[in-house]
Amino acid sequence: MTLVARLQADPAHHIGFFGYTEEEVADELAGVQPEWHQGAVLAIASSGALRGVLSTDVNPAVGRAWLYGPHIDVPTGHPATPQAWHTAADMLLDAALKLPHLQGIRDVNLYGHVEHRELGEFARRHGFERETPTRIFTLQGADLRSMLTQECVQVERLPADGSLNDQFTTLMKRCFPDTTNTPEQLLHGKHVVVALRQADGKLAGFAAGYTQEVEHLVDYVAVEPDMRSVGVGRRVVKGLLCELDAQNGAKSQAAAVVRIDNDASSTMFQRLGFSVELELVSYRRKP
Repeated sequence: MTLVARLQADPAHHIGFFGYTEEEVADELAGVQPEWHQGAVLAIASSGALRGVLSTDVNPAVGRAWLYGPHIDVPTGHPATPQAWHTAADMLLDAALKLPHLQGIRDVNLYGHVEHRELGEFARRHGFERETPTRIFTLQGADLRSMLTQECVQVERLPADGSLNDQFTTLMKRCFPDTTNTPEQLLHGKHVVVALRQADGKLAGFAAGYTQEVEHLVDYVAVEPDMRSVGVGRRVVKGLLCELDAQNGAKSQAAAVVRIDNDASSTMFQRLGFSVELELVSYRRKP
C-alpha cells in the first residue's frame, strides 16, 4: 500500500483506479475480484525489496479484466529508468496473464493519468488501443454539503418489487452498451440505484453509484431520450448522493467519471457545482 500511495502522488506514475492515500488504495483493492492477494503479482529486487506490483480485477459476466498498475518503483531522472520500468512492467504483465482467473479473458484494460507516458508506451507495445480520455469531476466539502441540504423531490430508490427493473435494464443497455457491469450486478450488488418517474409512472432516468473510503461515486447516469435537457440527470444525481449520504454517512467529496467528448454530462455536473480534478485515459486490448 505504501509503495502504491507514494507513486500515485506523481502524475507520471498515477493509475486511475486508485486515490492518493493508503486508505483509498486499500478500499479500492478490497473490491476487486478475486481477492487482492489472489490476483496480484509482485516484482522483488535481489535485495528482497519490493520494486513493483500489478493487481487485477475480473468481471466474468462481461468478459473483461482490469489491470491496476503496473506500479514500478524506479529512480527518477536516470537515463536507464525508462528501460528499467518497462522491463519490470513486462515481467509483471506476463505473470498476471498467467493467473487462473484471467484464463479465457481476452478483453483487458489499463487506466492511468494522461501524463503517464510509460504506461502509454507500455500499452502500445502490448497491443492496447488508446481510448477517449475521461475527466474526473469532484464536488467537495461545503459545496457538497450545501447540495445535499436541497430537497430531492420525487427521486426514489428503485422499487424493491421490481416494477421498474425491465425499464431500467432496457435504458442501461441502450446508454451503456459497452458496460463494465451488467444490469443485474447493479440491481443486486454494491450499487445504490435511484430513479425518477415520468408523469405516467414510467422511468424517466436513473443514477447508480456507491460509497468509497473518502467519497461517494456517481457511476452511472442515464435518461430516456424524450426526457433529456429538462433537468432529469441533475435530479437523479442529487437523489443518489442524498441516498448514499444517508446510508453510508457523510464523505468529504463526490466524484464522477465523464468522457471528454460527453458535453451533455460535463455540463450537467458543472451545473451541479462539480469541477474537473484530473484527466485519465484508458487503454484496451480486445479480441
